[in-house]
Amino acid sequence: MGSFEQLTISGCQYISDTSGHKVFHVSTPHALMQAIGYLKYTAEPWERIYLRGQSQLYSSLSPTLYRGISNPMTQGRRHASLLKVIKEFSLASTLFCNIPEYAQEPLLQHYGIKTTWLDIVDNIWVALWFALNRANVSGSEAQYVHFDERVFPNDGEFGYIILVRTEDSRNSKVQKGIIKSQKTEVVDLRIVTPSVFLRPHAQHGLLFRARGTEAGRLTDYSSMIAGIIRFPLELGKAWLGIGTLHNVRSLFPPPYFDEGYRMLLGVTLSERSLGIISHIGA
Repeated sequence: MGSFEQLTISGCQYISDTSGHKVFHVSTPHALMQAIGYLKYTAEPWERIYLRGQSQLYSSLSPTLYRGISNPMTQGRRHASLLKVIKEFSLASTLFCNIPEYAQEPLLQHYGIKTTWLDIVDNIWVALWFALNRANVSGSEAQYVHFDERVFPNDGEFGYIILVRTEDSRNSKVQKGIIKSQKTEVVDLRIVTPSVFLRPHAQHGLLFRARGTEAGRLTDYSSMIAGIIRFPLELGKAWLGIGTLHNVRSLFPPPYFDEGYRMLLGVTLSERSLGIISHIGA
């Protein structure tokens, strides 16, 4: 199992970020890819390394459902609310109901509902895009989301890619699109959901979470961080460039093209404490 502390690449540094996190600072696309490749190559045979692009670093790596939780009772109430939301979508749509149960919650996470899952990717371009852009939210229920390209210095100096380490034990029953171990589980929505739900396919969408126990679930997944890469914001823009396949319209296809998105938007929820389906680009 490798770590960035052991890695030496010319022109790169393993340093403390202003957030307090240790980061591997890179300034070339070759160093970026080499650093990611290092953790993949040095991982154990049962480990998998995925990417998560972020515009900033936080004190924890918590899924949206668990943010702001201070006690187990709150966690239990949110779990109950989530089950109610999933049931409402299942009753409203045969298309959603036909998706395997284990993929329904991850799919809703992709479209704006607060869940126990976190988005990850296996594509460096998508990770870069999310590190280089910021979401602006409005509306009485924060249902309208608009993305803007980050600008230095107002939006910070750096972009970040978090490397997430999961496990594949191969001991559990084989199910389409899901990998489980005693510690983690990963769902690949490109495999387990039809492409009428276009957004996960456009974003190379995977999701992961820590496995639950009888005592409940972890509310912070920081222990799954294998390393953090930092790069200058303006250099990252040059590396990604400008392309149709990684603009907002392509990564978040409008409901005209994303039939699954259109269906989800049409469901009226009575349980709205966990958010509603987001309107992207509005």
